[in-house]
Amino acid sequence: MNRKYSLKQNKEIEQLVRYKISVGNKYYAIYYHKHDGEPQIAFSVSKKNGNAVERNYQKRVIKEIVRANIDSLKGLKILIIVKPSSKDLSFGEKKENIEYLINKIRKEIK
Repeated sequence: MNRKYSLKQNKEIEQLVRYKISVGNKYYAIYYHKHDGEPQIAFSVSKKNGNAVERNYQKRVIKEIVRANIDSLKGLKILIIVKPSSKDLSFGEKKENIEYLINKIRKEIK
C-alpha cells in the first residue's frame, strides 16, 4: 500500500474513534468517516496478538487486502483494528472478512 494513503496523526485517529461510526465482526473492527480526497488508512494491532513478528505479519496481510480494494475507499478515513481472534484465520478467510466489512461500509455511505 502506498504511503500517501497512510493516516499517521494521532489526533486524526482519535477523532475517528470519537465519531463512533464503525462496522465490525468477531475478527475486525473498522472505524470510518467521510472526507474529501484520497482514502487515508490506519491499522491497529494490539499486543495481545502475539510478538512483534506476528503483529507485523497481520499488518502486512491487511495492507495487501486493502491495497486491492483501495479504489472503493475514496473519500474515507479508516482505522482497521485487528482483534486477537483473527490470528487463526487463513489468508482467504481474512480477505473475505475484510471485503465483507468494506462492502458494508459502502452500503452505509450510499
